[in-house]
Amino acid sequence: QRNGEGINPYLRKYYELKSGQKPKMVAIGAVMHKVCNIVFAVLRDEKAFELRSPEEHCKQYQRPALAAA
Repeated sequence: QRNGEGINPYLRKYYELKSGQKPKMVAIGAVMHKVCNIVFAVLRDEKAFELRSPEEHCKQYQRPALAAA
Protein backbone atom coordinates (compact mmCIF):
# COMPACT_ATOMS: atom_id res chain seq x y z
CA GLN A 1 0.00 0.00 0.00
CA ARG A 2 1.01 3.59 -0.36
CA ASN A 3 1.50 4.12 3.37
CA GLY A 4 4.26 1.47 3.42
CA GLU A 5 2.18 -1.07 5.29
CA GLY A 6 1.96 -4.42 3.54
CA ILE A 7 -1.37 -6.01 2.71
CA ASN A 8 0.01 -9.51 3.21
CA PRO A 9 2.17 -9.56 6.35
CA TYR A 10 3.65 -12.96 5.46
CA LEU A 11 4.95 -11.72 2.11
CA ARG A 12 6.28 -8.59 3.82
CA LYS A 13 8.14 -10.73 6.37
CA TYR A 14 9.51 -12.91 3.54
CA TYR A 15 10.71 -9.79 1.70
CA GLU A 16 12.41 -8.43 4.80
CA LEU A 17 14.13 -11.77 5.36
CA LYS A 18 15.35 -11.93 1.75
CA SER A 19 16.39 -8.28 1.59
CA GLY A 20 18.65 -8.86 4.59
CA GLN A 21 20.45 -11.61 2.69
CA LYS A 22 20.28 -10.46 -0.94
CA PRO A 23 20.23 -7.23 -2.95
CA LYS A 24 16.88 -5.41 -3.02
CA MET A 25 15.94 -6.37 -6.59
CA VAL A 26 16.75 -10.05 -5.98
CA ALA A 27 14.51 -9.98 -2.89
CA ILE A 28 11.70 -8.39 -4.93
CA GLY A 29 12.15 -11.09 -7.58
CA ALA A 30 11.82 -13.79 -4.91
CA VAL A 31 8.58 -12.23 -3.64
CA MET A 32 7.25 -11.94 -7.21
CA HIS A 33 8.00 -15.63 -7.74
CA LYS A 34 6.10 -16.51 -4.57
CA VAL A 35 3.12 -14.36 -5.67
CA CYS A 36 3.07 -16.12 -9.07
CA ASN A 37 2.99 -19.49 -7.31
CA ILE A 38 0.07 -18.31 -5.18
CA VAL A 39 -1.84 -16.98 -8.22
CA PHE A 40 -1.39 -20.19 -10.19
CA ALA A 41 -2.43 -22.32 -7.20
CA VAL A 42 -5.62 -20.26 -6.85
CA LEU A 43 -6.36 -20.68 -10.56
CA ARG A 44 -5.52 -24.41 -10.52
CA ASP A 45 -7.65 -25.19 -7.48
CA GLU A 46 -10.45 -22.78 -8.46
CA LYS A 47 -10.72 -21.57 -4.87
CA ALA A 48 -10.70 -18.10 -3.40
CA PHE A 49 -7.43 -16.82 -1.95
CA GLU A 50 -7.21 -17.38 1.78
CA LEU A 51 -4.62 -15.52 3.82
CA ARG A 52 -2.93 -17.92 6.23
CA SER A 53 0.50 -18.27 7.74
CA PRO A 54 3.03 -20.74 6.36
CA GLU A 55 2.69 -22.71 9.60
CA GLU A 56 -1.09 -23.01 9.17
CA HIS A 57 -0.56 -24.08 5.56
CA CYS A 58 1.90 -26.82 6.57
CA LYS A 59 -0.44 -28.10 9.30
CA GLN A 60 -3.26 -28.41 6.78
CA TYR A 61 -1.20 -30.63 4.49
CA GLN A 62 0.61 -32.78 7.04
CA ARG A 63 -0.30 -36.40 6.77
CA PRO A 64 -1.96 -37.86 9.84
CA ALA A 65 0.20 -40.30 11.81
CA LEU A 66 -0.35 -43.87 10.76
CA ALA A 67 -2.06 -46.01 13.35
CA ALA A 68 0.15 -48.65 14.94
CA ALA A 69 -0.52 -52.04 13.45
